[in-house]
Amino acid sequence: MHIEVQIEIPDYVNKLMAKLNDAGYEAWCVGGCVRDSLLGRIPEDWDLAVSSLPPETKQVFSDYPTFDVGMRHGTISVLSEGHTVELTTFRMDGVYSDARHPDSVQFSNSLEEDLSRRDFTVNAMAYRQNSGLRDPFDGLRDLETGLLRCVGIPAKRFSEDALRVLRCLRFSSTLGFAIEPETLQAAMDARGLLEDVSRERVRDELQKLLCGTDAAETLRRNSEILFSLLPELAPLASCNYETLYHRCSVWEHSLQVLSAVSPNPLLRWSALLHDCGKPACKRAPEKGTAHFHGDASESEQLAGMILKRLRFPNRDSDRVCSLIRYHGEALPLPEKRLKKLLGEFGGDWVFELFSLMRANLAGQDTNRLEEHLTALRDSQELAETILSRQDCLTLRDLAVTGKDLLSLGYHPGPALGKELSFLLEKVLSGTLENDRDILLQEAEKTRS
Repeated sequence: MHIEVQIEIPDYVNKLMAKLNDAGYEAWCVGGCVRDSLLGRIPEDWDLAVSSLPPETKQVFSDYPTFDVGMRHGTISVLSEGHTVELTTFRMDGVYSDARHPDSVQFSNSLEEDLSRRDFTVNAMAYRQNSGLRDPFDGLRDLETGLLRCVGIPAKRFSEDALRVLRCLRFSSTLGFAIEPETLQAAMDARGLLEDVSRERVRDELQKLLCGTDAAETLRRNSEILFSLLPELAPLASCNYETLYHRCSVWEHSLQVLSAVSPNPLLRWSALLHDCGKPACKRAPEKGTAHFHGDASESEQLAGMILKRLRFPNRDSDRVCSLIRYHGEALPLPEKRLKKLLGEFGGDWVFELFSLMRANLAGQDTNRLEEHLTALRDSQELAETILSRQDCLTLRDLAVTGKDLLSLGYHPGPALGKELSFLLEKVLSGTLENDRDILLQEAEKTRS
């Protein structure tokens, strides 16, 4: 079915399509670029489905830089005016024995056959100027009603590629779409297949999901799928706080914190995992409120295990774990404490910590909320002041160096580093001014 709609295609894409048309081949914009354009969004990438076979595609673009990124599956990347565009031959997929990739593909001369192998109807539309929208599975209708529905039989789609289970949740989160009941049930039934998907691919899909505007609601409705991947989080759903500050489960609070922080990937992971150790630490007396002694350390360790399993880079894992470690710090933060955190982790990290703290407070039920938020604002303003004054925060900022101490008679080795750290501690606490002569006098006294 051809539908008259108007999509603005970038010039660098139009030039590729025109070149293929002049050579006697069809070229259609497909997938996410069509979906996002119809939603009024700016597509991140433009992909083309073409009738030319891969060698023919390369021949047409012999004067362009090309890359054989997926030659076996019919995909050639072409560099056009600094933009990479993937061109894939119309195809039908063979058997998916690994629940991830087709064992083989059969090239086709039919656009409809190519669209029929795609995951969701909103991703199975094609467009080209002068021909309008090709929409054989009513994707436009689903787009207008905000519905995610599989192309064809949902169970078949998910058995072909288990990662589609997470893609379904990711699109629900980022687009704000409901999931059609049969599609949702098939995704639930297929969640066990995700065990065979690479942890890196799982991580990337989860991260995109977490950064969606509807991430909390998507996870609230589909927690069983997430818990099948991260079973450490399942106890959060049945663990209630039973404290003066919370009247909900740890899972619900975590989702509230998740929705309250900005869609910074590592901050969203920190929000999701910030209380994951609480169930293991809960102690609930017969009378009174529950206690969670040592939960910050337990949550940090558990989060580290989860992130390691998902193949996070060490730097990113360390950042998330450090935010979890310090998110429960008592407010307001004293100046010395702030300087230590700024010196160890930097300004960006400290303001991410404040964001996590603010979201954590917003998820609490207490008549002291405004008092706590005021203390947090005071801490943030103090951090801004410290940075604007360019205060000494690290050994690099210290007015003396190891070379200066050597001139006083210190010897190279641990004692030298210990003395520099001692002087920095004095400066951070405000006991000593960061002045070269004053610090040298103190170092002289210590040596003698």
